[in-house]
Amino acid sequence: MGRILTLTLLLSLFFATAHAQDVIVRKNGSTIEGKVVEVGIDKVLYKISQEANAANFVVRKNELLRIEFGNGQTIWFDKRAERSNVRGRERNEPIVQDEELGKNKIDFSPFKALDSGPGFGISYERILDKRGYFGLLLPFTLTIPDSYYLPSIGENSDDQMYYFSPSLKVYPFGQKRVTYAVGPTLFTGIGTKWQYTNKYDPLTGVTTSSEEERQRFRMGMIVNNYVNFQITPHFQIGLNAGVGPRYLDREKYHSSTYRNGRMEITGEFNFNLGFRF
Repeated sequence: MGRILTLTLLLSLFFATAHAQDVIVRKNGSTIEGKVVEVGIDKVLYKISQEANAANFVVRKNELLRIEFGNGQTIWFDKRAERSNVRGRERNEPIVQDEELGKNKIDFSPFKALDSGPGFGISYERILDKRGYFGLLLPFTLTIPDSYYLPSIGENSDDQMYYFSPSLKVYPFGQKRVTYAVGPTLFTGIGTKWQYTNKYDPLTGVTTSSEEERQRFRMGMIVNNYVNFQITPHFQIGLNAGVGPRYLDREKYHSSTYRNGRMEITGEFNFNLGFRF
């Protein structure tokens, strides 16, 4: 009788081990139950069926938090989460997993300094790839206008510029709580400028003054450096600064066009508050 019980227990343990499921845990908290076939350099292969000829499925390692194997072994892919897990067990605290960061960002810039003066703006960014190494940033900026009193019309008028600056951002370390990015920005600015001029007529000896509104156009490229602080999974604070050449600086009045023929160095500084989703 004792031998039968022992044999039954051993067979039960054998079958339980043979059919034990591995659990793949993603960073967003979702799980996959199956059988891990291979842990590669950048991906994990697994089956969801116990049959030998069942199809293999693939999941990228940078999406994973850990793998809990059926034999009780656990492999961690996020070292920070592993350290938090160890500390939590030591303190008997619940484990809090990192929440997956969204690929969309909307930023408001209460202060932004450009080549034509200070301003403010809004921007949208989309992370382009699954690993979070590339982003496309689309900012729109309005400079704070300078106000002038025009004697000829007896009222104030403003200079103002609008900028659209598409940017490619490269994140060499991916998406983290504190991220660094670098990339080129192609800026285009349009606006108006009031020009005050004095004209002397040598025949009459009279000097006349006039004000004219000129249409402005600027274009150039800046290499920006970005630092972003992810305060919560949805709220962020960012800074960026950069320098680069301004290729075009043109002013137009009626049929006349005035160009600055020299390529000048320009820059940008920006502080923003954002929402990520």
